[in-house]
Amino acid sequence: MELTKTQKKQRLAMMICSAFAIFFTGYPHVWSIYQPYVMEMAGWTQGQASMCFYLAPCTFVFGNIIGGRMQYKYNPRLTVIIGGGIFAVGILASAFLIVPSPLPIYLTYGVMQGFGQGMLYTAIISTAQKWFPGRTGFASGVVVTANGLCGFFLAPLSRQLLEAGGPKTAFLIIGTAIAVSWILCSVFFFVPDKKWRQEMEAKLLKKVSGNEESAGKTEEPRQYTSAEMMKTKSFYLLLATMLFGLIAYFILSPVSQTYQIEIGIPSAVAVSAVMFGSIVNAGTRLVLPTLSDKVGRIECIKIVLVVSVIAMAVLTLSDSYVVPAAIVVMYGCYGGIMGSFPSFTSSIFGIEHSGENYGYVMFGIVIATFGAPVLIGFVTGQGYGIKTVFAIGMVFAVVSFISLTMLEKNLKNKCSRKNKAVEICE
Repeated sequence: MELTKTQKKQRLAMMICSAFAIFFTGYPHVWSIYQPYVMEMAGWTQGQASMCFYLAPCTFVFGNIIGGRMQYKYNPRLTVIIGGGIFAVGILASAFLIVPSPLPIYLTYGVMQGFGQGMLYTAIISTAQKWFPGRTGFASGVVVTANGLCGFFLAPLSRQLLEAGGPKTAFLIIGTAIAVSWILCSVFFFVPDKKWRQEMEAKLLKKVSGNEESAGKTEEPRQYTSAEMMKTKSFYLLLATMLFGLIAYFILSPVSQTYQIEIGIPSAVAVSAVMFGSIVNAGTRLVLPTLSDKVGRIECIKIVLVVSVIAMAVLTLSDSYVVPAAIVVMYGCYGGIMGSFPSFTSSIFGIEHSGENYGYVMFGIVIATFGAPVLIGFVTGQGYGIKTVFAIGMVFAVVSFISLTMLEKNLKNKCSRKNKAVEICE
């Protein structure tokens, strides 16, 4: 059963408009540009202003979980409408809440933005995967690439808007653009026919099994609920792989530019490394998941982790011009992990509840986001330099590789026991 011309147009419109909406979910990552303007205008301390950034990724995960549950119980379009609306209203309202007390903007820019983005993100990424059976890596890669490009384009635009009219103007203009993307996504958000998807998945099972006779004996991959998923060993190994794999990047990211300057790298080179790193980050979010559709997700993530270990070792041991190159590589490793894990999660636990399931896996991002600055503060507070922090990041990347190897072994044992031909067993 092939897609009709109308269905193909629906899929294309959905992917384009959804990518446009997802693009703005990277908006919290440009907060550092807004922070000094808001501090000056409202009289906040640096700690008060920084909390806006930390609230957004934390509530983003909860938005993924609630949105994932909502789209399964009701429908994905309703989740997009509610989530996108919360997101857009949160940013627009922030324009009028730059006041001495930070609590109102904590609610709008922090909680509403993060939670709304999470609902939007989970509905889009799980529906995109359902439109591309057998190519879920490509589908999720397109979505997360749009997210990765946000900082590259919105950072210079936000800087211009802030210089011209201040935070209020910037919030209103960006908030309006977010509202437009939300409306377009809501209008052109189409879900694939379930019967068509099931038939395509059955064909894929036949292809994996090698012939129709054995395919008839092959069980369909189990569709885990979140409660069932969290009772498995695989979930915790997957969570550990993401957590330890991302800490190295979150350790490096805040100091990537200043560290280069401190060791004598020219400022222009340091800035260029960070900007080029952002491009590589976005590129690997698409390239690696698409490649993993063909060569295997575990193999691709293993390569990323090995490269991450090497890059962190370079940062630990060298003060030469290989440092900017290592920083660019680490940005790419971060993009590779972020791009691969949505389809990796659904390949293990099924696509039916993939939105909510991936929301729980994303707790690894929350722990890494909050844990990295605590780790940096603790280590430097004991009198050690930043190179010691980089060395610890390298060790965490090794731990991530070990967790992934254990996960691979656990999955192979499980597949062997059940004699099932599923994607992750290849």
